[in-house]
Amino acid sequence: MDRGAVLVTGGARRIGRAISLRLAAEGYSVAVHYRSSEDDAAEVVGQIHSGGGSAVAVQADLSDAEAAASLVSRASSLGPLCGLVNNASLFAHDDIDSIDSEGWDAHMDVNAKSPMLLIRSLNQHIDDNGRACVVNVLDQKIAEPNPDHLSYTASRYALLGLTDALARGLAPRIRVNAVAPGHTLPSEEQTETGFSRAQSESPLGYGPSPEDVAEAVSYLLGAKAVTGQVLFVDSGERFLSRVRDVLFETE
Repeated sequence: MDRGAVLVTGGARRIGRAISLRLAAEGYSVAVHYRSSEDDAAEVVGQIHSGGGSAVAVQADLSDAEAAASLVSRASSLGPLCGLVNNASLFAHDDIDSIDSEGWDAHMDVNAKSPMLLIRSLNQHIDDNGRACVVNVLDQKIAEPNPDHLSYTASRYALLGLTDALARGLAPRIRVNAVAPGHTLPSEEQTETGFSRAQSESPLGYGPSPEDVAEAVSYLLGAKAVTGQVLFVDSGERFLSRVRDVLFETE
C-alpha cells in the first residue's frame, strides 16, 4: 500500500532512524535526510528496500538556508510529499554564563529556521487541492525547562511556537503537530549507567524508546482531525521538576 512520500530530517540515525523504518513499514515512501551520516542513511534505505519499500537518501546541511529550502524539492523524487517530519536537531550544552551568539544562532538555524523553511517549501509544492501533515520533534523540556542547554531549549520553544502558529495559518491544506520525547537515548556525555538511571526514575519506570516516538509520529501523520497538538512521549518525565538537566542529576 502506497500511502505517499514523507521526508524525515535526520532520518538516518537515532530517533530519526526508527521513524524512517516505522513509516516505511506502514507503506510510506521515505526520503531519509542526513547531513554527514552517509553510510547510516544508505543502511536505512537498503533496509527499507529489502522490506519491499521505497526510499531515497538526501543530503543537506540544515544550517545552510538555501540547502534547507531546496530539500523538499529534492525529496519529491519519490512523488509529491504528504508528510514532513522535522526531526534533525543540534544539541550542545551552554548556560547563561557560557552562551554566545555563534552557538545561539547555530541552534536557531538548525532547530527552528530550517523547519520553517521546509514547511514553507512544502506549502509551496503541494497541489491546490492537496493535503499534507508536518510533525515537529520537540523535547519534553518545553514543559519542564531548566537553565542547562539554554540555546537548545530556546530553539525548541521557537519550534513550539511555529507549530501552533502554522497549524492555524496553514489549515486546511497542512496539519501541523509535534511530539515531545523524553530521555530516549544517551547523549554523548552520558554513561549507560546514568542513562538507565534516568529512564528508571521516570513515573512509568521505563522508556521511552525510539520506537515509542516513531509510533507517535505515525499516529499524528494519519490523524486527519488532529492539528496544533503536542504529544508528549516522555514516560511522564516532565512531572519530575528537575532543577538541572537530567544528565547532571543522574551521573
